[in-house]
Amino acid sequence: MSSPAEKPGPTGRIVAYDALRVFAILTVVAIHTLMPYRDVLPDTAPVRVLDDLLHYAVPLFVFISGALVWSRPWKGGAAAYPRFVRRRFSAIGLPFLAWAAVYAALYVARAADALAAVAQVLGLVLSGHIWYHLYFVPMLLTFYLLTPVATPLLRRSPELTVALAYFLRIVCGPAIAHALAGLHPLAGQYATHVMSHLPHMALGAWFALRLDVLPTWFRRAWPAMLLAGTLVLGYLTVVGTPSLPFELQRLLHPGGMALTVLGMALGAIALEPRYARWSHEVTHLGSLAFGVYFVHPLFLLVVFALAGPATAGSPWSYWWFTVLAWLTVAAASFASGELLRRGRATAWLVGLHARPHRTT
Repeated sequence: MSSPAEKPGPTGRIVAYDALRVFAILTVVAIHTLMPYRDVLPDTAPVRVLDDLLHYAVPLFVFISGALVWSRPWKGGAAAYPRFVRRRFSAIGLPFLAWAAVYAALYVARAADALAAVAQVLGLVLSGHIWYHLYFVPMLLTFYLLTPVATPLLRRSPELTVALAYFLRIVCGPAIAHALAGLHPLAGQYATHVMSHLPHMALGAWFALRLDVLPTWFRRAWPAMLLAGTLVLGYLTVVGTPSLPFELQRLLHPGGMALTVLGMALGAIALEPRYARWSHEVTHLGSLAFGVYFVHPLFLLVVFALAGPATAGSPWSYWWFTVLAWLTVAAASFASGELLRRGRATAWLVGLHARPHRTT
């Protein structure tokens, strides 16, 4: 099996990674669609268990970024770093600031004390907590800033670097987050996100660097990895959290998530021949995932306002309504992302260039 990096699809994009992007963003929309149940159902309710199991989505997104960014050789010295940062910030940071302004306006408008909310806006934006989904971008930008250090380490010793990332998360992560939380709660939350997903970034780079030399049995074991990872995460959700020592949970959860993400990545590559005929559609939808991530909470606000809280007799009492809400929000978000992508003045809002006009 050849590396996905050697098999670019349309427009030079890697089809398997775009398939993972589409899968991950649909999962993100599903997670956020299930939020009304969190206030009314116990953690062990089936829909709550499903909600927890779907939280592989962000680790999967970070894994893809690691495979695409941290696995590449770092070319150039100090002079190349500012160019790298500017390029990444223009593609990710500028859209983030624009959307953060939109959500900041909503945050202030919905606050009981508008003046107090305005005073909080700057810290919430910088940490990505102005809305529940935006923390992802400051965290990802942090990983990009670490690229000149992480990339040489990974190319020199991928396994050791991944082990170091997991050590930092499991052993040092809680202490670092606690120390920063003492300075400011938002700093502690930001550190928690970074330390939690650092292993996924490193694991993605390891995957891209080692895929060609992985044993055949390992690459074919992706269904077993998915099953094992799901069982571990499911056990922690239903049984393990109250019954296991916290230290053991800190070991099991990263392990279960690693198995799940690796299984999905290997599965996307193994199954690529089955969806290769739709490679253009897959890569196109994958290119819209970033825009869908930004815009989908706006459509969810409409759904939540129309449906009300998840009480007995409300639309949330019917499983089909939840599925319909998820599909509707996902479709509307992809359509909005496509509209923004087509505009010369708006394509940057979804991290893309405007689609060129055809000459025929």
